[in-house]
Amino acid sequence: MFLNQPQQDVPVAAHDSVTLYQIGQNNLANFSQFVFDMYSYHYFKKYQWYPTIHDLYKMQQSDQEQFQHSVYFGYRNKQNQILGTIKATRKDEGVIFPIEYEFEVDLEQIIQEKELKVNEVWHLGRLAIDSNTLRSQKLPITSRQMFRYLLIHSLGVINHHPNNLMIAESDVLIYEIFHSLGLNMQVVGKLRQCLGSPTYPVIITGEDMHKWLSQNPLPNYNKSE
Repeated sequence: MFLNQPQQDVPVAAHDSVTLYQIGQNNLANFSQFVFDMYSYHYFKKYQWYPTIHDLYKMQQSDQEQFQHSVYFGYRNKQNQILGTIKATRKDEGVIFPIEYEFEVDLEQIIQEKELKVNEVWHLGRLAIDSNTLRSQKLPITSRQMFRYLLIHSLGVINHHPNNLMIAESDVLIYEIFHSLGLNMQVVGKLRQCLGSPTYPVIITGEDMHKWLSQNPLPNYNKSE
């Protein structure tokens, strides 16, 4: 599912004047740049932390290297501006995530301790939304709606087989939003500073993803929410 990777962006669903795309390899640089710009804006605003051009290059390199193992989603308006993004990456041989090397979480140990049946492990990241543009252009979708729709599509990819496990490094605010949406995101390690933000290493089990997705079906994009 979705891992036959496109070179060009592929439309997935339309919501009035905004459209969700699966981002193709030819547009990955713009995808990475958007995420970098959003992180720069929000993290400077909240924590007076500003990333460097080196952080951007690392982000772009990571997105390119992980393309064959990942699904990238992005919302765009009619002017082709990216408005919101998310990325799901399957953990294949040789793929290591920050939850492992920065937060020192032993995923196998977590799986054993929680007695989980795990088919595949997927990492969720690159979640970013341009809430200022959504408001200024009076677009027919709120930041919270876009957040939920991005989750529905990305978790739908991750949960395409039973017992898949989602892992992530979650900013404290994002962690709170996940829970406010009814998703059981579990903390599996110590809080650390990551990209200038207090961040938790987290998981969502296949059972919890399946339950949430069954309660949050894909929206009808032709009607207002």
